[in-house]
Amino acid sequence: MYEITVDDLKNINNDNTVIIDIRDETAYNHGYIPGAVSMPEKDEKYFSALNADENKTVIVYCGIGERSESITEILRSKGIKAYNLKGGFGAWIISNNDILSEKENMRYSRQMILPQIGKTGQEKLKKSKVLIIGAGGLGSSAALYLAAAGVGTIGIVDGDNVDISNMNRQVIHNTVNIGQSKVCSAKQCINEINPFVDVCVYEEFITPENISDIIKNYDFIIDGAANFETKFLINDACVIEKKPFCHAGAVGFEGQVMTYAPEKGVCLRCILEDIPSGDMPSCSSYGIIGAAAGIIGSIQALEVIKYITCAGEPLIGKMYLLNGLTMQSRIVEFKNRRKSCKVCGENAVIDDVIKYKEMYRGKNCTI
Repeated sequence: MYEITVDDLKNINNDNTVIIDIRDETAYNHGYIPGAVSMPEKDEKYFSALNADENKTVIVYCGIGERSESITEILRSKGIKAYNLKGGFGAWIISNNDILSEKENMRYSRQMILPQIGKTGQEKLKKSKVLIIGAGGLGSSAALYLAAAGVGTIGIVDGDNVDISNMNRQVIHNTVNIGQSKVCSAKQCINEINPFVDVCVYEEFITPENISDIIKNYDFIIDGAANFETKFLINDACVIEKKPFCHAGAVGFEGQVMTYAPEKGVCLRCILEDIPSGDMPSCSSYGIIGAAAGIIGSIQALEVIKYITCAGEPLIGKMYLLNGLTMQSRIVEFKNRRKSCKVCGENAVIDDVIKYKEMYRGKNCTI
């Protein structure tokens, strides 16, 4: 096997070396080893180009050093002094990362080789602070995947205790946690999944009196509440405090997700205007399939990751709708904010959630 390590690469004379990146063009454009030339694996043009100067040393790399092995062998068969970079681009990222520890680099290596994440994106995740309001069906899945992804600080707000009826969907809690506070149960699980995550717990329900003070130190808020009163409270507070957040809801086999960014897209009030009156479907009255809540909560986690790392297109100005029974999904676009929106419209009147606390009637956040 003809291969070199990242440390070997650092000591090689660049004047007599050609470094070839065989990943696709998108991956290359998101990050590459300095001096590397993009020659995608399926592009045969480099064979003739390299044959022009057989005295050059050729270093070949891919994402993790596997596909580049075969290219190295082909080049060797043509008389070219080629070497495969052991561990590929992933190994190079790990060796050049001062913010993440060696164990963290290994833990996140499979997502760090993604061009949309890379070293920079992973560092952004580590530095980020995400607050999850509600450690229930939605919050459980979101918390697990955010912890696994390496979000540096996760805050969890919930004043409820784990109940046996939660077990079908609130996967962050175990049977042995029944009767324990949800935030303590969630913290324990997150710490077991990823000890590099700092977990801040707020064993209380979210209210107009405490929400502004709790969300102020976080970069992104996840709405994992189950009643509309709390969802509108989260919406209004985040708009007022200019905090990005991801709204979601799940009941039965269905779910919905949308993301709000300060001064961008629509908020929940732009769509529904006011808190719906009357009896609305809930998990306790209508029922819910745990997998539906898991899917929607996982999408919320994905929205956070995309927003923090600037990858792809978050659901800003859009709502994703899922029907789990038919597996049909669609995205509804909302091009403009509602001019008459009470919190983000041209003549908004809601500028303080405490002042309008009677608006958020009903029970506090029970998930």
